[in-house]
Amino acid sequence: MKKLLVALAIANTCMTSHAFAENEKHFRHIMFRETPFAPYRGIYPINEQKSEAVTHYEFKYDDKQRVTQITRKIDDHVIDSMGVWDSFIWFAPQVKISYLPGKEVHTYFNTKGEQISAHGAVWQAIYQLGTSGNRQSLEFFDKAGKAVESEWHVHRYEWRPSEDGHVFEKRFNLAGEQVTLRPEFKFHEVKLEYDNDGKLVFVRNFGTKHQPINNDSGAGIDRITYDLNGNFIRWQVYGKDGNPVEGNRPRVHLGEHLYDSKGNKIGLRGFDRFGKQIAFSWGALSHVYRYNEQGIQTETKSYKADGSFQEHFVYTFSEQGTRRTSLTALDADGNPTNDPRLKGAAKVTYQYDEQGRAEPSFFDYKGKELAVESE
Repeated sequence: MKKLLVALAIANTCMTSHAFAENEKHFRHIMFRETPFAPYRGIYPINEQKSEAVTHYEFKYDDKQRVTQITRKIDDHVIDSMGVWDSFIWFAPQVKISYLPGKEVHTYFNTKGEQISAHGAVWQAIYQLGTSGNRQSLEFFDKAGKAVESEWHVHRYEWRPSEDGHVFEKRFNLAGEQVTLRPEFKFHEVKLEYDNDGKLVFVRNFGTKHQPINNDSGAGIDRITYDLNGNFIRWQVYGKDGNPVEGNRPRVHLGEHLYDSKGNKIGLRGFDRFGKQIAFSWGALSHVYRYNEQGIQTETKSYKADGSFQEHFVYTFSEQGTRRTSLTALDADGNPTNDPRLKGAAKVTYQYDEQGRAEPSFFDYKGKELAVESE
């Protein structure tokens, strides 16, 4: 029961180990969250002076040291994700959290400070809390206050403790049917096992009948490992009886995230159960990412199963780093190349109006502007 109490205590207060003395802290990154049962936790703490120059998350706290607001920023500028993955459960540039008797309410805001719908039509995410403040359930509502599903087809999460001190989670759509963790992660009811620091280390599939079960890929257990900085460095996939398999959507046994000294994810690769590097189900053997001094991702590159070049994209940004100014597709030799994902263009440039809306222009590999209808 000790592990559950530790995890719940962290979830109840939404604190980090650096949050006791002040009402505001800055972190380069957010710790991985597989489900919204877990709290938001900052990793790679930085001081206020450093936060003026790099992308980061600003955490604010109330007098009870509960998180009340998290904003992704450079200096005082609110910014969006710019394609950088930190956590599955992060859907807007800013999240505000309010506390009512027995409830915890999350709302979402854009870079201009306007409340928005996030992850689909979710206007409010409302947790129901137990008498000790532990999270028991979560429901999503739209702007009109009506029940709504997220982009993952979830309306309601339910949590209850397991006999050995961990947590069971179920998810339901508006029809009351159980749904999977994510559309591409085919675990239904899951057992979430946390370590003594409140980090998720095992996800076990209990299907729709509360029994350990494998999904159609042979996967029944996901094991998650972290480094000493709190980075999610690898996952491993097993069948329900503990036998290693190449399963779930990536179809690898072991997936590995690589990071630089600042916690930026610079690589992704996968291995089979025998330790041989293999391609993911989408065809890439590995992914490589590069960042500038502001912590903004400026390049993505991937390689095929035989090690040959697959794709390469380069991004440029405004001097302050608050807006993307161009996106270019490059070939194996580093030259611009027309790409169907850019509507047949090799380069897209962006101009912004007074409301901050991006107006794209499209160019072919020779630099000739193309007549492309924007969406």
